[in-house]
Amino acid sequence: MMQKTNIEQLLRLIPKNQTIESDIPDLVFHCADRPEKIIGYVLEPSICIVLQGEREVYLGTDCVKFDNTNLMFCPVDAPLNIHIKQASLDNPVVVLSMKLNLLMIRDVLAKIPPKKHIDEGYFGIKWQLDDSIMPSFDRLIELLNYPNDIEFLSPLIQQEIYYRLLSGKQGDKLRQLVTNGSHIHRIAQAVDWLKAHLDEPLVIADLASRCGMSVSGFHQHFKKITQLSPLQYQKNLRLMEARRLIKINDAQISYIALQVGYESPSQFSREYKRLFGISPNNDLD
Repeated sequence: MMQKTNIEQLLRLIPKNQTIESDIPDLVFHCADRPEKIIGYVLEPSICIVLQGEREVYLGTDCVKFDNTNLMFCPVDAPLNIHIKQASLDNPVVVLSMKLNLLMIRDVLAKIPPKKHIDEGYFGIKWQLDDSIMPSFDRLIELLNYPNDIEFLSPLIQQEIYYRLLSGKQGDKLRQLVTNGSHIHRIAQAVDWLKAHLDEPLVIADLASRCGMSVSGFHQHFKKITQLSPLQYQKNLRLMEARRLIKINDAQISYIALQVGYESPSQFSREYKRLFGISPNNDLD
């Protein structure tokens, strides 16, 4: 559990009800002092910790609750729906996210003794929070008080966090992310392709072949890692990108639908409303 003084410090420093990037590279905070409706967005590969309070994360139809006893491990870009049911001025929800630095993880991995691979199955996005990790995050947050020290000390502390994660019971999942040929690494390549070709039809056999996997193996591991089938993942990714474009663009809805790969505006509207609970024409504000 994080020191209470550090949470109090964050509450003084960070704006409420918005997500901000801190002065420490890759470190992002969100503080909510009121309940928030379900928000959909694509989370970059990250580890996330709810320092105070609770929030719900929806991947597809699965709902996972997070508090300060666990962390969320997101090895690939994930189209998530986030819901904060309870938050108040007296008891705000505080969330920390640290984007995964793959170069740093590889560097740490190269310096520690090799560990025998044990296939314990995929743990999903919810991991038990190891007490040995939180003191490192405490020190990282304390650096916000010493801006002149951030450039030198923050990479050292972040390396320690990766060392703790790699050495933990579930560290093999993080190792696989930076190991060429591993299932997680191949699925990450597939996700990168889907992001870069959002408007193109998805041919599962072609994408599986691109990743060097059989169709059945690709389906199995994609679902384990993202909690979604490849088609569900592509659809959610398209719709969340469409929502982002709707919020920042004056373009016609039909044009935005075409941009993200929908040839039928009516199908786009149906699927948009199914995911977000509101039609795209009414989601302009």
